[in-house]
Amino acid sequence: MNIMSLAIYDATKTQIQTAFEHKNEPILEKETHFIFDKLLTVFITMSSDKVKSIKMDANVLSIIKPAYLFSPEHHANLLNWLARLIDIKMPLSDLDFGKLKIDFEHWYYELGGTEIQFEYHDSYLLTPAEAADALGVSTVTIHKYAKQGMEMVENSKHKKYPKYVVEIMKNANYSFLMRINYQNQKIRNQTPKERLKEVNAAITEFQVLYGTMHCKDQFGEYDDSMDDPTDYYRWKDLEEEQAELFKLIGGRNSQ
Repeated sequence: MNIMSLAIYDATKTQIQTAFEHKNEPILEKETHFIFDKLLTVFITMSSDKVKSIKMDANVLSIIKPAYLFSPEHHANLLNWLARLIDIKMPLSDLDFGKLKIDFEHWYYELGGTEIQFEYHDSYLLTPAEAADALGVSTVTIHKYAKQGMEMVENSKHKKYPKYVVEIMKNANYSFLMRINYQNQKIRNQTPKERLKEVNAAITEFQVLYGTMHCKDQFGEYDDSMDDPTDYYRWKDLEEEQAELFKLIGGRNSQ
């Protein structure tokens, strides 16, 4: 089952190209809405076996600034999403669902969104023990992954994990992007100083755990022989974010 016909794909692509060439803001906004809504349909209607609902800022598309709307980045995003929509075939595997969700969330934040939350059916959630068994790790490691940004669904009694994370955590690129989305959401609800305090504490945990001051001291450069590069990526990301926060706040990076 395809999401979009070739005729609609061609017409939409032409409209996007024309809007960019002639700086036509209303048409570009309309086509952005069209693609965004098509993706929501994939999640809410055509992935209804996984997703119950999506909570998000409904006004995100009305606050896109013209500078971003006509940027080469937005142009590329629209064409990439359009090509992806015509290639989507239902039903989605857990891996394809996870990739689509993570990329959609990343785009949502680029558009100016502040918070997005997927609500899943209970049947699509794994307990910590089930997730650990599926990934071949301990429940302690699962909780560490969640702390680092692996998606977790939490209520007053339980912590559970959507099934797609099992496949995503086996994919270095997408597990990294999932953590970036997690950090983007947190950063939007924190001041730079609050975030720096949190980053410093997380770096200290790695320094105590490994007995070295910096990621490079412990791991050197990344190579494919690493059995589990999670700590390498996480520590490296934290050090890079720390440096950026020092610049933003006006402090001096001592590294």
